[in-house]
Amino acid sequence: MAPPIVRLGLIGCGTVGAAFARQLIASEHHLAQRLGARLHLAQVAVRHPRRADLPVPSSTVHSDAAALASDPDIDVVVEASGDPAASEWLRTAMERDAAVVTANKQAVARSPWLLRRLARSDRRLWCEGAVAAAIPVIRALRESLSGEVIHGIRGVINGTSTYVLSRLEQGVELAAALEEARARGYTELDAGADLDGTDAAAKLAILCTVAWRTPTHFSLVGVAGVHPVLPLVRQGGWRLVASATREGERIVAAVRAERLADGDPLAAASGVVNVVQVRAALAGTLTWSGAGAGGNATASALLGDVLPAARHALRRLRARVAA
Repeated sequence: MAPPIVRLGLIGCGTVGAAFARQLIASEHHLAQRLGARLHLAQVAVRHPRRADLPVPSSTVHSDAAALASDPDIDVVVEASGDPAASEWLRTAMERDAAVVTANKQAVARSPWLLRRLARSDRRLWCEGAVAAAIPVIRALRESLSGEVIHGIRGVINGTSTYVLSRLEQGVELAAALEEARARGYTELDAGADLDGTDAAAKLAILCTVAWRTPTHFSLVGVAGVHPVLPLVRQGGWRLVASATREGERIVAAVRAERLADGDPLAAASGVVNVVQVRAALAGTLTWSGAGAGGNATASALLGDVLPAARHALRRLRARVAA
């Protein structure tokens, strides 16, 4: 008997989306063994289909992301576009009971509807790749630490700002450092979001939502970027730090540039390495570090989320067959 097929739709095939598609195809046999079903990338929606050199030979390629999200034949929607409109596509897919996997932190952190589902650990919504790329901190908070009381979160969670600050410490000019980061595929569509703290603030809002099961909108995070400290950066030790605590029912969250002491675990962040700390009542302080930007690192997180998303789709498919 042939294994069941879970049909995937991919929105966005830039640095992250293309890395995901390549790894999905290369890992097809391995993933099928893990899942007990075949994952088929059925559709890809990109802004300019004719311009793109896409690694998706057996997929239908078009430019209508909304149509892909609403297509009842697509079981899992993987969103890697970075488009501000993505929150509506994700909601559309979830409302027809499809599962979604996204790396788009702004879409999640600015959508009250998605944040409410995330706070409830909705099994249709997966967003590991939206926060710290390859570091599995969302899964840790959502599953391993779900019975814990979380006291605080602190981290360097924007790889581009860390890369730029590291290069400035080495004497490179700001424009040149930004161009290097852009050429390596580290920056957001708007690199300004990396330096002004907007990107890290969206990630922190997601972490707060998962840690405290409380929808935490992007607008509730205080934000100050790296620009005020740029004249001081060559002294060394400056990083863009995201931190949050819960005081009673109130979540206090902020992103700001800080000069870190040599012994601070966050000072280990260099290049595009992210460092995330979680303080928990029983487990104490836990620290993760790893690649926080780049196509392959984020594709790793997307692939990790595709498996539980596909399991939701399989339960749905089996229930439909049984009915």
